[in-house]
Amino acid sequence: MPPIRLLELRNTYKWGGGPDKTILLSAARHDPSRVSAIVAYVRDARDREFNIADQARALGLTFYEIEERSKFDVGVLRTIRDIIIHHDINLIHSHDYKSNLFAYLVRWFLRHRHVCLLSTAHGWALLSARGEIYRRLDQFLLRRFDHVLTVSHATKHELVSAGISPASISVLHNAIDPEAWSPLEEQSVLREDMISEPRFPVVGYVGRITPEKDLHTWLYSAALVVQQFPHSNFMLVGDGKDKTLLNDLQRLAGTLGIAEQVTFHGYQQILRPFYAKFDLFLLTSVTEGLSNSLLEAMAMALPTVVTRVGGNEELVIDGHTGYILPPGDVQGIAQAIITLAQNKQLRRDMGRASRKRIEREFSFDHRIQHIESLYEHLMGVQPKGASSPYATLPS
Repeated sequence: MPPIRLLELRNTYKWGGGPDKTILLSAARHDPSRVSAIVAYVRDARDREFNIADQARALGLTFYEIEERSKFDVGVLRTIRDIIIHHDINLIHSHDYKSNLFAYLVRWFLRHRHVCLLSTAHGWALLSARGEIYRRLDQFLLRRFDHVLTVSHATKHELVSAGISPASISVLHNAIDPEAWSPLEEQSVLREDMISEPRFPVVGYVGRITPEKDLHTWLYSAALVVQQFPHSNFMLVGDGKDKTLLNDLQRLAGTLGIAEQVTFHGYQQILRPFYAKFDLFLLTSVTEGLSNSLLEAMAMALPTVVTRVGGNEELVIDGHTGYILPPGDVQGIAQAIITLAQNKQLRRDMGRASRKRIEREFSFDHRIQHIESLYEHLMGVQPKGASSPYATLPS
């Protein structure tokens, strides 16, 4: 039996998001002599579109889907407890305020066992009074965890400002498999299928349709670009928890007179063909941890236009791999898109620089080595090999 018996614990909806790609791929790629990984997801029993189980099983993971029938279902705690006992779990790695709460309570119930608690702070997305309550609850819980990972230095700074000891926080950026996300060389019929006539530029977004992505600014910027490039196309790939915001954005596109230039493609499981047809990637968030979609776009050799929030500045190099603008800066964002559209060589140079940056600094294999060493450090396990990569983890 490996020394680390890990439970990855997460609460989300539908198909998940960027954190779920990291969780599932990490569990699949752990060295089985070092880490035995079990994955458990808590999901609303009413969520009929939940499909993360399919993704987990496709990777050959031991996976538990735990239905939650109320805002706080004690049956969920019993199920997590049983999983811990059955698999002799000694480390819980949770990933959001709800799973952090479950992890904390279950460890208290099983206080006769030695169970270490680690959480990854991916960022806090809810922009409301309720979201602020959740954020404060989460930070209260994180003070009681053995260690916290953040996906960006910006997120770490937020936690330190909330009173969490810097010594208990490590920064480990999200990462990506550069081989799995490489630019597609072959031509496809995607553009012809989705756009009735050749368009340029094609500006893309991939991600959740949620308020923190500020897709109103995205569309207002698009409207300014259309004035100069009337044959441009703006493609949004993704969906939200419900259709309310999506419907609002579709109405806004009509009001702005750009309905013919904007296409909404909904949730898509296979994303590479979409990235392959973008000329650039646009992310207008008002808050971020470290965007997996941004990693994917850069790995696909796309120049990017992003807002100066969260970990975006830790990934994009302004003027080298893309442009960074203040949140809500419609004029500046539109001008950055126009600058890239007018200069083919600049797009190529920035795209290549993006790809090289991913290969050099955001490789998933390197991330796995770091996370396994961190697990061993927390559990007091002698690291495999002569030295531990944990020593190089940024703090």
